[in-house]
Amino acid sequence: MLFENELIKDRFEELRSFFLDYEIELYSDDLSIIEEEDPEDPSTLKLSADTEISIYLPRAVEDDSLRLDYLLQIVEEAKQGYFLNDYIFLSSKKAYIRVETSQFNFQDSFFAEMNFKSNIDIEDISYKIDIKWGLNSFNIKLVEEELYNKYVPPYLYEDIFIVIESDNKIVETHLDVIFDSYFFELKSTFNLDIKPHPWVYELWDYDESDDEEKIKQLEEKSLRPLLQGRGIKEVLNIYKSAFNTSYHEQQILSFSRVIEYVSQTVIRKDLIEKTMMKLSSNRALSPDSDYILELGKIFDEHRDLGKDYQAFKITIDTCCDIFELARYAPKFLKRTNKITLDSKREQREQAFTEIVDSVTATRNMFAHAKTNYRSKGTECPVEQLEEFSQLMDIIAQQSIRWFSVQKEDNRII
Repeated sequence: MLFENELIKDRFEELRSFFLDYEIELYSDDLSIIEEEDPEDPSTLKLSADTEISIYLPRAVEDDSLRLDYLLQIVEEAKQGYFLNDYIFLSSKKAYIRVETSQFNFQDSFFAEMNFKSNIDIEDISYKIDIKWGLNSFNIKLVEEELYNKYVPPYLYEDIFIVIESDNKIVETHLDVIFDSYFFELKSTFNLDIKPHPWVYELWDYDESDDEEKIKQLEEKSLRPLLQGRGIKEVLNIYKSAFNTSYHEQQILSFSRVIEYVSQTVIRKDLIEKTMMKLSSNRALSPDSDYILELGKIFDEHRDLGKDYQAFKITIDTCCDIFELARYAPKFLKRTNKITLDSKREQREQAFTEIVDSVTATRNMFAHAKTNYRSKGTECPVEQLEEFSQLMDIIAQQSIRWFSVQKEDNRII
């Protein structure tokens, strides 16, 4: 092969081993530029920065055609960058946010011809934003980290990305600001919705031999009788709303509303039980002033339970099984992750407190305007929101099941 200049040649040779190690095939004029040249083949490839290269990623059904200099650029970006989560890839001066839109077949629609370029300045850093598709460093990074399988290749034609570029180093905390502002402009100008589209491939990696035990377990399961009765329709409707979105923060808010809904019944049940216990005392037959004050204190304490934190605390403590919650606890819930069957009562109580602190703080972080919210330090980290949402789902499920077994007259709706 002949190269236009030594710079292109050196960059290509530096990355040759990367292409070979990760089984990335490159062709120019139907000739491989990765495999060793055949000395008996008289044809000679001449490669320049503008040469169109066909690239096949492993397991990919479709190829893509890229200029050689752009191909080398995105591979270098992939090697240097990292995934912030399952839909954002960040290199030094470029970020890719994998998204889906409200427009079906976006690339093949009239939207594809529109100009979606914009810009924003944040803290003296200038950013350029656009919607793009086609193979890029996000896909290359998937290959490098082997985040694909035979059913879901690392490059899909339908992939769409919000691309954010800067001449300076991109600040991670700016990405949410940029995305939200860009979302607003797309929605208000073009009536086009966008939302993050997480990369998922594990669920498609079906292997019958690996799944035999799982299938057997599922076959042994059967559904419980469907829930019904006073308040059930309302709480299930709230629960169902959590799955109308893929935004974890919105799901967390919906699951929180389930807890809030059930909490009123929990508080009332606790109040009735403690009041009945007090009234069953022999002192109730001839109450003195101390007895009456003690009875009044029960009502005063339950008035405080109406506050968010206390309502969440008594509801989670009453409705939930800490051993079950521990199975779904994200890493930042360190005390909860340590819970085992041998854990002492004090350890279990500390885990419940840790969960309640994180649930209320995370819920308030999303429910309140940022200008009105002060961090408590117990909020779920952004990178663990998916796991935290799963934990909230289990809390909501257990709360609903507790609510469903209460006498209908005792349910507060």
